[in-house]
Amino acid sequence: MAKILFITTRLPYPANEGHQIRTYNLLKRICPAHEVHYLSLQRKDDDPSAAAHLETMCRSVQVFPIANEHSKVRFAKDLLQGFLSSTPFVVRKYFSRDLARAIEEKLAAESFDLVHFDMLPLAQYAGLLGQTPYVLNNHNVESLLLKRRAENAAFLPEKIFFNNQAKSLHHFEVNACQQAKETFVCSPIDADILNSLSPAANISVVENGVDTGFFSPGKQEQTANSLVFVGGMGWFPNKDGMIFFMEEVMPKILAHIPDARLTLVGKSTGIEIPGALRDHITVTGFVDDFRPIVAGAAVYILPIRVGSGTRLKLLEAMAMGKAIVSTSVGAEGIDLTADENIIYADDAEAFARGIIALLTDQTKTASFGHSARELATGKYDWDIIANKLLSSYNTIITTNT
Repeated sequence: MAKILFITTRLPYPANEGHQIRTYNLLKRICPAHEVHYLSLQRKDDDPSAAAHLETMCRSVQVFPIANEHSKVRFAKDLLQGFLSSTPFVVRKYFSRDLARAIEEKLAAESFDLVHFDMLPLAQYAGLLGQTPYVLNNHNVESLLLKRRAENAAFLPEKIFFNNQAKSLHHFEVNACQQAKETFVCSPIDADILNSLSPAANISVVENGVDTGFFSPGKQEQTANSLVFVGGMGWFPNKDGMIFFMEEVMPKILAHIPDARLTLVGKSTGIEIPGALRDHITVTGFVDDFRPIVAGAAVYILPIRVGSGTRLKLLEAMAMGKAIVSTSVGAEGIDLTADENIIYADDAEAFARGIIALLTDQTKTASFGHSARELATGKYDWDIIANKLLSSYNTIITTNT
């Protein structure tokens, strides 16, 4: 049993959002195999009781609130320094003197076999580790996400800012991956991108996964002509995708299926439903358990146009046996097969056409869902995924001994 220092940017429990789900499910399977000491930053919206839950899994837990997280003064300062400094804005926001001090104290007090940085910005603390090796768990190719956001920016100042930040983050990302003993990514696509950006880095694929026991096909009947999307609007790719869907796709669907309805599940702050669609779109806000809502929908949609990595919500939909229509970006990194368990659609016309095809053919919808469920259980169950990570841990620790 090795001693692991596991560090995160936020508390991963309750596992409500994408990277929380990945982090929590991996951590949950690492703890029985190794002695894990856990350090984390804490956002204002993190559940304060999460630390107590994590103490039941880890040998020790220390949590450090992000100072002035939502302060307008700090935000303005970080933005300005983002222009003037070589340190990217998305890295700077996760710097904490308290966390840095805790890392130094931990490593001075006892010997660790490995440090696990869970998300790219934490690599800024690598200089504190001395000879202790670290691995980096990349949830996205972060510089690519910023580059895509710049490409989709509507205003020139926004485009200039995100282009500048993408370049800075590219340099940080390359350096962090090269220094890590191993960098884990969510998909072969992300691995190819990082290998091209940083050929000297050791990149391995540890896919996102799903608890296929918890997420399984529901018993309730599906509502005819019903669609569902799961995701908070606080994350730009979700908001951008939903605006695209409401403005360009939903009207085309309604022209053919006038009683079509969409249920939008997740925090809805910052999204406004067009007046003409208010009778056709239901916004639930955050719900503790969205499975009954997803189970009752005929088609699961993922109109994501920016971002990288893989969509955990998509894997959950697959495990629940849903028929899926997604952009190529939305299903990036998941081994789905077109016209067998997914319809790919990268423009409004194709997206609407794919949804209409499934809503009007229940046999096809059922077949797609069955195939998606089989793929989820056979390749993407969290137990299968975590074994890959543990195998890499063991190789690094053995080699470094």
